[in-house]
Amino acid sequence: MSGEPLEISHVKSGCGVFGVLRKRGAPPISPEVALAGIECVRYRGSKFGAGFGLVRNDSQSRRIKAFAASDRVAEELRRELQQKIGTVELIGSEYASDGKTYASYVFEPLDEPDQKQLRRSISEVNKAFSRPTLRARIYSWGRYVEVFKGVGYPSDVYELYSLSDKVEAADLWISHTRQPTNSPGRLPIWSHPFASGEWAIVHNGDVSSFGANMEFLSSLGADSFVGTDSEVIAFLLDYLTSEIGLGLEDACKALVNPFEGSDDMLTGQQLCALRGAQLDGPFSVVAGFSDGNEAYMVVLVDRFKFRPIVVGEDENYFYAASEEAQIRQVSPNAKVWTIEPGGFMIASTERGLIRPGRRARERFVRFSSSIRPPSPTGVVVDALGLTYGRINSLLRSLAAQGCDEVSLINVSGQRYIGVGVDKPLRVKIFGTPGNCLANFNDCVNFEVFGSVQDDVGDVMHGGSVVVHGDARDVLGQALQGGQILVRGNAGNRCGIQMREYSHKRPYLVIGGTVDDYLGEYMAGGVIAVLGLGYEDGDVPLVGRYVGSGMVGGRILVRGQVPRDRIGYLPPREDIVQYLRGLHADGDLDTSTFQKLTSEQHLDYEVLRAHLPSDLLKRVGKLFEHKYFRRLRVEQVSLDGEEFEDVKSVLCEFGKRFSIEREVERALNEEFTLIEPLRVTSVVREPQSEEG
Repeated sequence: MSGEPLEISHVKSGCGVFGVLRKRGAPPISPEVALAGIECVRYRGSKFGAGFGLVRNDSQSRRIKAFAASDRVAEELRRELQQKIGTVELIGSEYASDGKTYASYVFEPLDEPDQKQLRRSISEVNKAFSRPTLRARIYSWGRYVEVFKGVGYPSDVYELYSLSDKVEAADLWISHTRQPTNSPGRLPIWSHPFASGEWAIVHNGDVSSFGANMEFLSSLGADSFVGTDSEVIAFLLDYLTSEIGLGLEDACKALVNPFEGSDDMLTGQQLCALRGAQLDGPFSVVAGFSDGNEAYMVVLVDRFKFRPIVVGEDENYFYAASEEAQIRQVSPNAKVWTIEPGGFMIASTERGLIRPGRRARERFVRFSSSIRPPSPTGVVVDALGLTYGRINSLLRSLAAQGCDEVSLINVSGQRYIGVGVDKPLRVKIFGTPGNCLANFNDCVNFEVFGSVQDDVGDVMHGGSVVVHGDARDVLGQALQGGQILVRGNAGNRCGIQMREYSHKRPYLVIGGTVDDYLGEYMAGGVIAVLGLGYEDGDVPLVGRYVGSGMVGGRILVRGQVPRDRIGYLPPREDIVQYLRGLHADGDLDTSTFQKLTSEQHLDYEVLRAHLPSDLLKRVGKLFEHKYFRRLRVEQVSLDGEEFEDVKSVLCEFGKRFSIEREVERALNEEFTLIEPLRVTSVVREPQSEEG
């Protein structure tokens, strides 16, 4: 297989993950659901790996599964296991080897071995059979968990194991399509899911803490790995819960490694002991687990949320997926929401939703769950089964014929809709469009009766995008013209690198809340966050680091934004420590020291108001990084002339969604204005860094 040319699709975007868990009383989940939820994002993977994992609480026997080069090697592996854990039977192979890769064999111990002894024995056997060259590898050994993985696309692996015919329904399924990044794809040992004990995981991303994580696991006795970063996640979850005895929530807190000050921080003692278990780098993880009493689905996302993940539920099931269209594929009416950066979701068959991964989840899903689409108008195009290329070709053709309105029905995850359409057109979308809707848009007006996925309106020059549901991450990146109006909520890194020109000013309006890094590196345009439905104030309307690196434009957020959510400030403890040193040296008087250390948020402007220029220059070194800019932050009313354009857009927002009264009420309240500070005197600004 290594000599074959590599297939590369032009819409590759990293691995795809999917998970589904049944609720108490709901029917078990057939393997067809796991296939449907992952095959619809086939383009996220490649022919170099896919797989499925199940959790079944009523399993009565342990199945040890291994890839082996031949029947002879499989028998040799059985004898090695039998010497360590007692009598072991070789049940047989699950599929015949094609001579290019290894076959999967199933073994069954007749007596239940001690868990620690089993884990240690499997590690020893795997190490022995990987030297000097790989002959076999045990990849699953659970009583309740079973893995099916191989080389190929999801449908290829599904057929390889004949899952429809040979595997019964289960309490939970996870599935994966792989785009290799940190290991080759020619052998099935590198495919997902990865399993350890009663845990199985699928992962999208790159674990840069891989080395530190392996060292931590080695200290606990795990010392045989296949060499891909994803594998350590399964081992960490298993060892943290089985060897160390952490509860599920604490194990998740240890792995997601949230920012300091997060509600999900471990205690100081735990943090010190489990530092090697923390994951770093971009990741989204869907994991399945059983303790013998109930099955759990766990979903993790890194603190920067560099990899996509959405979760959802309907009457019978919980879901997790890389893209919302995957959930809609199997449950069109499910409630879908995003996990906050550095957060996690936990659900179980018996207790339901334990941790939603987002505050005020019910309010968050309210907008997208209450959409009542109108009837399609204009020329109706059924997008079912159409590629994005075919859709865009039809749109271009219709626009060239003078058509002014098109309704796209049954849209399900097609990307790049509208790209290359260069004549004015109104496009109504019924369904869930895929990533990159309206990229480079100049003159098309889109209206989406549902939610949109990532990367909507990248480098948009004109036209509009009106979304009746929610928007996900990286909304309006480098937006430089036109309007994006979202009735519901938006995700991470929205409005980053927005810019404007003398004759063009872009507007991004979010009706609900938004996550971290709003307006990062913003250089122009206007962002407004209205917080409709969140008026009681117990949920912040914006995430952290609003306007970090901002050099132009304006951000307006209804109500008062806590100062520690604006910009990218050095840790307060570092500033206080520096001030304490100045005080100890006699450079800073006691009164000023006490005044400053009593301030809840120590930003540059607070320091500037109390410190003489020489001390400000010294303390200001803490702020010298590429994300810091001095910002004007104040409470304003939108009555003045300088906000006439904003008021006009917000009134239009109210009309588009038939919520004029709610918007009018918001306009009568104060907003937090965030914009770059116009420095009139010569003040030394921190130097920017490259990269």
